[in-house]
Amino acid sequence: MTENIQGEGIDLHLLGLRQTALEHNIPCELFQDEAYKLSNYFKLSTSQVACKSDSFMGYGPVVPDGYGCSYNPREATIVFCVSAFKSCLTTSAAKFATSLDESLSAIGNLVESRKISTENRK
Repeated sequence: MTENIQGEGIDLHLLGLRQTALEHNIPCELFQDEAYKLSNYFKLSTSQVACKSDSFMGYGPVVPDGYGCSYNPREATIVFCVSAFKSCLTTSAAKFATSLDESLSAIGNLVESRKISTENRK
């Protein structure tokens, strides 16, 4: 994971090989394999987009039936920007955002209840 974050992962080497093969019209079975195609099909594309202003930045999904979800952790909150293609009948940015909000609220409530429980034992 660290190598990928630093741009030193195998994914970039494979991308370079794939582009070289395409540019030179060299057939390569690896890039036609279903496992390779599946490993590069990201239905959920997430990334931290940190900024200190009151604005937020987002991006779109990277596949037709996927979601883009940028996030910006703040001191007391996290700003999310969720996107999906309107033309896709199986995705809904609004439903995804609602589910994300509900999930994070449930986690927050669990953490708070554990904190109160721990404080009561002292």
